[in-house]
Amino acid sequence: MSKVLRRLDKQGEIVERREQIKEIIKEIEDGTEDLKIVAFMEYTTPPETVKPKVIKFQQVIKLLKLLAEDNPIEKGVAKIMLYSPSTGRSRGLTPTMMPGFQYIKAGMQTKPHSHNMASIYLVVRGKGYSVVGGKKLEWEEGDVFVVPANMVHYHVNTSKDEDAILFDVTDSGLLENLGILEFREEE
Repeated sequence: MSKVLRRLDKQGEIVERREQIKEIIKEIEDGTEDLKIVAFMEYTTPPETVKPKVIKFQQVIKLLKLLAEDNPIEKGVAKIMLYSPSTGRSRGLTPTMMPGFQYIKAGMQTKPHSHNMASIYLVVRGKGYSVVGGKKLEWEEGDVFVVPANMVHYHVNTSKDEDAILFDVTDSGLLENLGILEFREEE
């Protein structure tokens, strides 16, 4: 059985033994901007356990409708993302993934944008299309579609009387942990 160890820095035990090792490390670090050498990967405490949860869809719908009614950023559109504070920096519902809902009122569309996270969408309600990397993907309730990372995309609700609801899961938690998560709005 394995044993979880608290963060334990053993760098000194390895490096401090020989002066020659310290000198070479110093030369490398001093000759390169913003670099430190680790000669031993420390043991670290695992992150706090993410707790199981249920998100009530009817409550989410109420919130989305209210947000879409008076959204000064994207008229007729609302987006919420769900995260667990126990994931810390990743701001995901798990340490690597973040789910969200998009609500698009009848006849409305989202703004074109891109991000370096991949997204998998489930159409919960409605009918419309998404333009992903210049390709039109038509969808309706129950369909699943994918938006690969870094592709400009937007979503259009083609119904004249039914609001659309999209559920998506992204790998933004993973990218946030790596410190490389990016969003771009297109003109």
